[in-house]
Amino acid sequence: MPTSAVTDSGLKELVEYDLSPEDVAERLTGLGLEVESIDNRYEELNDFIVGEVVTKEKHEKADKLSVCTVSTGSGEPLTVVCGASNVEAGQKIAFAPVGTEISGAGFTVEKRKIRGVVSEGMICSESELGLGEGHDGILVLPKELEPGTPLSEVFGDVVYEIDITPNRGDCLSHIGVSREIAAITGNRIGFPESTPEETDELTSDTVEVEIEDPDLCPRYAARVVKNVKVEPSPLWLQEALKKIGVRPINNVVDVASYVMFESGHPLHAFDYDQVSGKKIVVRTAEKGEKFTTLDSKERELPEDALLICDAKRPVAIAGVMGGENSEITDSSTNVLIESAWFDPSSIRKTARGLGLATDASYRFERGADIGIVEYAINRAARFIAKIAGGEVLKGIIDAYPVPKEERKVPLRFHRTASILGLEIEHERQIGILEALGCKVVKREQDGATFLVPTWRTDITQEIDLIEEIARVNGYGAIPDDTRAMIGIFVGVDPVQELIGRTRQFFVANGFTEVVAPYQTDPESAQQYGEAVELRNALGEDTSFMRTNLLPGLGKIISLNERHSRRNLRLFEIGKAFRSAGQSEGIIPGIVEMEELALVVAGKAGPFAWDVKEREVDLYDLRGVVDRYLGSLGLGSGEYRPVNQAKWGIGVPALALFVNNQEVARLGSIDDWVLKRYDIASQPYVMLLDVERLSKAKKGTSQYVPPSKYPVVDRDISILLDASVHSGDVEAMIQKRGGELLQEMQLFDIYQGKGIPKGKKSISYGLKFGSKEKTLEEAHVDEQLKQILKGLMEEFKAELRS
Repeated sequence: MPTSAVTDSGLKELVEYDLSPEDVAERLTGLGLEVESIDNRYEELNDFIVGEVVTKEKHEKADKLSVCTVSTGSGEPLTVVCGASNVEAGQKIAFAPVGTEISGAGFTVEKRKIRGVVSEGMICSESELGLGEGHDGILVLPKELEPGTPLSEVFGDVVYEIDITPNRGDCLSHIGVSREIAAITGNRIGFPESTPEETDELTSDTVEVEIEDPDLCPRYAARVVKNVKVEPSPLWLQEALKKIGVRPINNVVDVASYVMFESGHPLHAFDYDQVSGKKIVVRTAEKGEKFTTLDSKERELPEDALLICDAKRPVAIAGVMGGENSEITDSSTNVLIESAWFDPSSIRKTARGLGLATDASYRFERGADIGIVEYAINRAARFIAKIAGGEVLKGIIDAYPVPKEERKVPLRFHRTASILGLEIEHERQIGILEALGCKVVKREQDGATFLVPTWRTDITQEIDLIEEIARVNGYGAIPDDTRAMIGIFVGVDPVQELIGRTRQFFVANGFTEVVAPYQTDPESAQQYGEAVELRNALGEDTSFMRTNLLPGLGKIISLNERHSRRNLRLFEIGKAFRSAGQSEGIIPGIVEMEELALVVAGKAGPFAWDVKEREVDLYDLRGVVDRYLGSLGLGSGEYRPVNQAKWGIGVPALALFVNNQEVARLGSIDDWVLKRYDIASQPYVMLLDVERLSKAKKGTSQYVPPSKYPVVDRDISILLDASVHSGDVEAMIQKRGGELLQEMQLFDIYQGKGIPKGKKSISYGLKFGSKEKTLEEAHVDEQLKQILKGLMEEFKAELRS
């Protein structure tokens, strides 16, 4: 399993701090880097010391045992019976005196007879010390160590296992975590030296790099180190890797691993002499292509998996695992080092497809730092030359055809206060961000623009900068009393406020909220507009962004029908995506629309023995919409009949206008959705543009207390041309009714016997009232007279008796 562990010693090589392990864990957790465990090896190794084997003799009564004398640096040498085959006189060893607890084995060392010889301690293996899995022989220590030295001074350390969130791939390293510590302590980071000593031979004369797909691999760097001697790594390097759960292999491979855990950037070392044509080609896999990885398993590669190849064949799966055909072995003498940046989505898809989770893929998936490519490869080359005796060739091959654009993000200081609910000094805000690696490129009175470092791929907008300030300043400083924020918040996004009120209304009125995926199949996406296709989609069914909410709702309706649930009241609030001009949209060329979709299907009401059942119709849906608009303080809106299908809603349908803007369509779901999902019922739907409604909604809703005076009811029935829209009639009634008209209800529309051809009868119930007095009949009659006069003048309406 990939590791996200760091050691106290590794951190202190980069930044100075005087914090206990518990304080470090608490401070990191407060920054959002949750420390899951602390392994304090100082305490675990406290009773062990360095010993020296003075003599070794064969046990007289046991062929596989030796009798040794061990010097502990003080007093007379102790007699120890040892069963390890690799123990020899003159060795420095890890010694457990009598009374030492061997926690891994579950016993305490005692002075006891072993086949007639009294043993006064124990010579330990790696596993008995808890330093590794080796248990076949004793652990042999460097010769320069002095007997009696506490083993905690040799191997002691504190290991922090950290749960890193997916957006903080920069903290999967000692440098990344040390940046966080530097931010809270105010101390500076000291980066290890990375510049290697070079020979006169040019790297460019020995290797060539070709990138066929720069979208998946925008940067690839290579260096060559010649005449290395591959052998086991020094003990300190082996232990540094073991502490964080990595198995040492050899000095070259171990350096690549060490630099990855130090810098956070994955590297790979190839046997240069096994690279055919002395050429590196970065390309995608062909269909059915197979490759044998370092674990000696032949794997069929996912199509479009990114490969590192030489002039003839693949030599590694990019960002995941190297190949058996180019691995570093004991006979390798020349090394080609790779340091590259690969597209996170591509690496994730390949790793999942192969079922491989490596430390390299784990880091690339979370967004490695494209800016540290050169530092990491130089650091590794210098390191290999130092411990493997190699010679670093001059120069670096750095294929970087289109450098990444610098990200500049502006910050308004007052916005920090409005979001967090507390005032933070402007210089303090700048200081926090600079400590995290951001640089001020423009300073203004109430803000600054920051250049975001390449390792912080998660910082893209102002709110991200504010979050960084909040976590370093301390989440505990944010007031938990909302009253402290009164007067600080500058406002609420009206669209989000409308979404909240919308969700509250429909849940309270018996509707069930559903959520359909934003990704859909090509046919569904292209049915309702120019669709946005996804690159590197997981499958054809999720290869496009939806252009309309109705296909997803149709699928949900069909699923419910198959389970005999036909009486449905559903709603969804979500985004639809359509292609647009390059100048439109937050993402150029893509417009996101926040939409509300309603579905009513089945019976109009609950079963009752004394009420005749009926199916829902368009007017049931309109009634719900009227109540919804009323809850927003918008009255009933204006409905206009339309005979042209739009937005996936069939005809006949109603267009809903608010303040002369069309915001929604109501009607039956169109035939394409019915047939696609085999829907047996006739659902009625509404599709509403939330952003349009938000803009059409003027002002805020205010409470109006009911009048303490009685209302007067009047009904009118008028005869007018069938082509006149009821919405136009209602607008006229409202205009002429004035302040005294408190409510209007359409209760009948009739065409047929007794009504002239081309005409229709419309009937309204009107309520008149005053906030100041009881109305007299004369007042109501006069107002009614004005209404009828307006209808007659505008529509040539006739009052029916």
